[in-house]
Amino acid sequence: MKQSATENNYVTAMGSEEGKTLIFRCLEDLPEGAKETDYPNLLSIYWSYNSPNENGMPDSATNETQIEFEDAVQEFDEVGFSHLALVVTGNGRKEWHWYAHNIEAWMERLNNRLADKPPFPIEIRLNEANDWSLYHGLKSSLAAEASDE
Repeated sequence: MKQSATENNYVTAMGSEEGKTLIFRCLEDLPEGAKETDYPNLLSIYWSYNSPNENGMPDSATNETQIEFEDAVQEFDEVGFSHLALVVTGNGRKEWHWYAHNIEAWMERLNNRLADKPPFPIEIRLNEANDWSLYHGLKSSLAAEASDE
């Protein structure tokens, strides 16, 4: 049985950047049976938007379209394929950071999944990420903040 995103647990935190609110959603732990070394590729998806408000959050129409995009790729979060480790929203952008087993398979699935949808204004960056430093860095920051409270 494949473990899906709906079975994963996420931690939500707030921060700020340039005086604007940031909302972080971070994978609490890898699902049972998953090992970081099986997902050595980081796919970062960036969606820039013009915020109509001072806090840097998207307007409702942009937010709805971003939710549509995320719903379309939610099924990619499965043991053996990839894991959505971090989502950041605020200061005029939304970011999704996925750790993937195979970049080519992930991109092929993305293109197939979005083929019948209007184009989304996204930019995708690919990196090797054997150490999962982005994920561990945020988790360490969240743990440090929690211990300061």
